[in-house]
Amino acid sequence: MRILVTGATSQTGNLTVRALLREGYAVRCLIYYNDKGERFLPTTAVELVHGDLERSDTVRPALEGVDAVAQIAHIRFAPSLIAECEKTPIHRVIFFSSTRRFTKFDCPTKRMVEEGERAIEASALHYTILRPAMIYGSQRDNNISHLINYCRHHRFFPLAGGGGNLIQPVFTLDVAEAVLQALKRPATVRAAYTLAGPDPMAYRQMIEAIARSLGRRVTFVPLPLALMLLAARCYQALVRRPRLTAEAIQRMGEDRAFDISPARRDLGFNPIPFEEGIRRQLAGEIDALWTKSPKAG
Repeated sequence: MRILVTGATSQTGNLTVRALLREGYAVRCLIYYNDKGERFLPTTAVELVHGDLERSDTVRPALEGVDAVAQIAHIRFAPSLIAECEKTPIHRVIFFSSTRRFTKFDCPTKRMVEEGERAIEASALHYTILRPAMIYGSQRDNNISHLINYCRHHRFFPLAGGGGNLIQPVFTLDVAEAVLQALKRPATVRAAYTLAGPDPMAYRQMIEAIARSLGRRVTFVPLPLALMLLAARCYQALVRRPRLTAEAIQRMGEDRAFDISPARRDLGFNPIPFEEGIRRQLAGEIDALWTKSPKAG
């Protein structure tokens, strides 16, 4: 069985590719032109094609001879991929969405996610939608790795609104395994699942867990949410590619706790606790995989 993977150069995309290879799937990866993340892929074990998900002339050849698709690229590309898949015999597609769908704030990211999911649900495809929460696990994540680096080098940690909001990060290997299980399990067809850690915790507790794992002590500095939001907006206006956005600060004022029981039931989803995941991240378990090249199935 041949699987096309988009978004393969991302942290979770790369791990999904490796999981598929271990299971004996033939893997083709659609890579954007000059994507530097290509160097992390096991290039001797997969077929690489270069293209743009928004250009049908490059997507169509990538779909030839493929049995299923793992769309790990951003959900904004879903409509264009659906249009091309529906012209082929391909029906089985795993789509990545996001728990941003559940935010109470009306923001561009939420609207993009909602539009993508509506397009998927209106299609004739045998889809599965996976909505990961904050994904962590290696130096290549865009979330926890920044917090780890901050805690390594600073004693004081600013907390928006006191850090009491709930959060539920999910380990990247658990997300990659969910993709594999979704491909295998008929019960997941035309269904959507939230993927998050086993239990929600306060943001402050998450930082404390990171500090403990580093053998560090941090002193929290609670700051008014409104003040941090103003600072984030100024920062965004000055920096071309800001690491912290006003939207992210807004979400610190709401709980991000999720029900993962449907994923447990249908996907056999069994995520690891956060402290175990942080220990494995600090040990470099995932980062070491980038140097390994599994054989093609």
